[in-house]
Amino acid sequence: RSCVGADATMLLAFLPLAVRVGELGLDGLILDIGYLLDWRWWACVGGIGCLYGLHGFIWNFPAKFAALCKKYTKLHPVEVFAVLEGVGKIWQGGAIALYLGTSGLQAAGAAVAAAPAWCWAACAASVAAGQTLNFAMYATIGNAGVYYGFKLGRPVPWCDGFPFNLGFRHPQYVGGLLTQLGLLALASDERSLHAGLAPLAAWWVLLYVATSVQEALGDNDKSD
Repeated sequence: RSCVGADATMLLAFLPLAVRVGELGLDGLILDIGYLLDWRWWACVGGIGCLYGLHGFIWNFPAKFAALCKKYTKLHPVEVFAVLEGVGKIWQGGAIALYLGTSGLQAAGAAVAAAPAWCWAACAASVAAGQTLNFAMYATIGNAGVYYGFKLGRPVPWCDGFPFNLGFRHPQYVGGLLTQLGLLALASDERSLHAGLAPLAAWWVLLYVATSVQEALGDNDKSD
């Protein structure tokens, strides 16, 4: 499976954000790096990255992860991974909320309320496309496929249909990117860009790409 489709989609996913920043005349704020001096921004970077560190650990050391699951729970490692993924998503959202604080969240809400109709439409389309890919992944290969079942001792059904026939090697990551970047475009204004949300989004994209590359290098790329 090729990654070309994912690369093109990621570029398109950034388009609404780029147009919105240009429309607001805030291009210069992209180069504002004052947030780099704020330890809270770096804490948020670490908070976002924790989940992908977990992915890396399980991918590279599945036997160790399975042993830990057997020692501390009665659940199958795939089920434990699924639970940890949900907790990790909440953790990531909490890291951003803590970084922004009450005033920052209020400012983001105000930016969303003031966003033009085209931005709402672009966000809706991006989120809808992203979540369609996510739901399709679970529908076709289930938790076992999404959560490294072939490494953790569960059979994974092979699928050549939707969403894999779109040219995406890892559709769930593309879906996550579409969703997050669509929402970021909607919440973009001077305050959010000054706070370094755009670089946080770029960091998130980089983590998605790194995880995708890691999995592509040793994927279960053979059908039964």
